[in-house]
Order: sequence, then C-alpha cells, then structure tokens
Amino acid sequence: MNDRAFLELIDRNPIVLTSDGIRRCLNGAGAFWIYEGKPCWSKPHAKLFSGLCSNGYVNVGSVLKAYPGVRRAFAMSIVMALQELWDGVFTCVTGADTSTTLLAQDVAEIAGVKHIRMQKHEDGEGKKQVWHPDNKLLVEGDVIFHIEELVTTAASALLVHEGIRRHNSDSKISFVPYLITVVDRSNPDSRVAEVDGLKVKHLLQLNIRNFHPNGCPYCAVGSEAIGPKEGENWHKLAGK
Repeated sequence: MNDRAFLELIDRNPIVLTSDGIRRCLNGAGAFWIYEGKPCWSKPHAKLFSGLCSNGYVNVGSVLKAYPGVRRAFAMSIVMALQELWDGVFTCVTGADTSTTLLAQDVAEIAGVKHIRMQKHEDGEGKKQVWHPDNKLLVEGDVIFHIEELVTTAASALLVHEGIRRHNSDSKISFVPYLITVVDRSNPDSRVAEVDGLKVKHLLQLNIRNFHPNGCPYCAVGSEAIGPKEGENWHKLAGK
C-alpha cells in the first residue's frame, strides 16, 4: 500500500499510529518537504516563524485541517503516548493557535476534559498567544496537558504559557510534566528537550537543520528564504 492509500485508510478508520505511520500520513498528504541537492540560487528555502532558515519543512497543520480522521488518529496516539509516560490526571488540554487548536480539541474530547483555546495576536510588543474569551479561568486543581502539532524552536509553545499566565493566577497553573508533539523537527545539534520545565516527547522525530540567516549556506548562494505557510510559498518549495 502506498502512502497516499495509507493516509486515506487512516482518515476513514483512525487508529493509534507508530512513528512510521505518522510519517506515511505526512508523505501521503504531500506535507513533508526536504531541500534536494546542494544550495542553489534558483531554489528557495524555508524561513521559519523564529526567523531562522531551514532546509526542510513539515506542514502538519495542513494535514490536521484537511483530514479529520487522521487528526483523530494523531490525537489518539498522543493520549496513548502520555499514558505510557505518566499515570497522573489532567483536566485541560491546550496548544498553540491556530495550528494545534483542532488537535487539542480532539485530545480533550477523547480524554473527556476541557479544551483551553488560545488566540494568535500581534501588537507593538510582538507576537503573542492570548487567552480566548470563551475560556473559563483556571481553578485550583486544574492540570493542563500541553500538546503541539510541531516543535521547531518551541517559540509558540512558550507564548502559550505566557498567554495562560497573563490571564490566571500563578497559584492555579499546573501542567502535566510532559509536552507531547506530533513531530519534533528541532535542530539535531540542539534538540528542544524542555519547554518551561516540561519534558518534550514526540510521536515522530525528523533530522532537519536550521540556520541563522548570517550563517545559512542557502542564503549565501542567493537562495530566497520564504515562509512556507504564506501565500503560494508551499507550492514554490515543494513543487506541488
């Protein structure tokens, strides 16, 4: 069975997936791109949310939105992964807006707990993840399970914690000790091991490298750095 057929099968019949199953779903959806060949001025490379450059990109968010059955399978896999790591109880699930919103909602539904929704916001102070007005404030005893669809630099994940703290008393904030992400594509030379004291665990880990623009081998030859989620840029990168 090819990866596309596998993706469609999982979308119809969600199951707990192995790391290989996660990879096959991403491949089947055409959501996994790696820069092929040596750096070349005529081929663009990726510019990440953090401002870093990269020779690869995984568009997990597009799969979550387009394939609800696959999203359910990812959510089931996250719940199972946590059960193998931790025997505690959580009362809320959260994740960065907008890429992880639907996935966090599915995890919350599977676990029978509340979903804490965040909102993207940008002002003079920069980019933020803010508390959604429909959320109820945390109460004593609440425990938050933080999940993400992707971890690259953990910038968005940290913004989620900042947003939660801005709207709740610190005495009421308690997290599951693990942050589980569908894909960890942090730099192989400096993996993101923790986020605000939470140990990062993954369903799938990839070896994609990030570069500061001043030391990027792709920028050095004139390759354009483009944001994969902006406009038609994904098609320019992946050629699809």
